[in-house]
Amino acid sequence: MRRQLQTDRPEYLLTGRRLVLAAMLLTWILLLPACSTTPFAPPAVADHIRSGTTAIPADDEQAIRTTVDRLNGTAGGAVADQQAQFEAAVDPSSAQALADCPAATTTLLFRPVYSGLRPTLGWAPQQGALTGTIYALPTLITIYTGDRVTATDLTTLHLGVADGEAFLTPLCVN
Repeated sequence: MRRQLQTDRPEYLLTGRRLVLAAMLLTWILLLPACSTTPFAPPAVADHIRSGTTAIPADDEQAIRTTVDRLNGTAGGAVADQQAQFEAAVDPSSAQALADCPAATTTLLFRPVYSGLRPTLGWAPQQGALTGTIYALPTLITIYTGDRVTATDLTTLHLGVADGEAFLTPLCVN
């Protein structure tokens, strides 16, 4: 006696060769982007890669380093000394926003990752303005209360460079 196979399975279920072919196709689709010759980059960086403007002018980088070094020279010291440096480092059009900050109680030390410095087309601060070429600089911040380290944080500093001088957006330091 011959048994009949039950075929009450839906026809859309994958079996045998179809399952293997479907798995190969899915793998190929998932791996195809990994084989691309263009590395992944965030949109702001990708725009610069396409336009060929990824190089940071040496004068702009030096202006940024000078501004950060001036601020770092007052970290762990008197709050009033660092606030005077912040006032000098903030873009003049944003001076009022800095004046509106609560009284500072701490100082900051910036440890920038200069290899991550990049131009940021189209970026604008929430308050005030940055003039010139605007850059983003990933930075580890060490927070001092007096001469004691009390916290650390990560941020991206935005600086505008114009006429050989770098300016920050206002930072309220509490």
